[in-house]
Amino acid sequence: MGKLWGYLAVSALAACGVIVALLYIRGADQASGPVWSGPEIRIGYSSEAPYSFRAKDGDVTGQSPEIAKAVLEKIGVGPIRWVLLDFGKAIPELLAGRIDMIANGLFITPYRAAKVLFSLPYSRVLPGLLVRRGNPRDLHSYAEVARKVDVTAAVLDGSVEQAELTALGMPPRRLFVVPDPMAGLAAVRAGRADCLALSSPTVSWFAHQSPDEVAVAEPFYEAPDAVPGESAFAFRAADRDLADRVNAALRSYIGTPEHEKRVEMFGFGPHSLPAWSRP
Repeated sequence: MGKLWGYLAVSALAACGVIVALLYIRGADQASGPVWSGPEIRIGYSSEAPYSFRAKDGDVTGQSPEIAKAVLEKIGVGPIRWVLLDFGKAIPELLAGRIDMIANGLFITPYRAAKVLFSLPYSRVLPGLLVRRGNPRDLHSYAEVARKVDVTAAVLDGSVEQAELTALGMPPRRLFVVPDPMAGLAAVRAGRADCLALSSPTVSWFAHQSPDEVAVAEPFYEAPDAVPGESAFAFRAADRDLADRVNAALRSYIGTPEHEKRVEMFGFGPHSLPAWSRP
């Protein structure tokens, strides 16, 4: 009997050891996510002018990439490898370790902040609405878009505008979900959607590019509790050191004449500075 108890005790200890080892391995695996190690940094961007896009000469530009280039140069990080992604796939690609940073005008939201580490915001913008020229459906707010039962709105997949219209009660069948803003513009032009709900810089950009076909809905009435969207770079939580270095550079760059000159061609000015950088 003594030998049996001894055998059982040894077996139990061995089993506990295996369990502890497995838990340790599992914990170590969970804690060791992808970490940027340089020198090259892979930055995800989307085709969403004026935030980010590829110019005719092949250069990746727009407000977000231009600010990223400036601050990364300041902290000595590079070269940059640009990776084009659908807007809705940017965060999954970041978390999977296939890119190291997102620079596509991504707004800070609580839902996204639970998944990624945001930098300081580098701009602050208001919502907008793109309609066909003449605004034939007489649309002037997201509430009107949701309320008119025969209106279809184009929205960017995973965007805050998609979430806002859904929260206003707009059913999925009336949301024309697109992978990028250009597809939303095409939907409005072709009559597949009555409007495109996006931030005001993109709406104004499209209206300026195609004045004979589309226009900014004016006047546009925001919800009483509307909060301006704040764009920021996104990183994996494991890359806090990199994010801290970028934040230090942003603090000394945003709001300077160099910054304003670099982004004014995209329609961003003093009115779009984030709250933390204003006097």
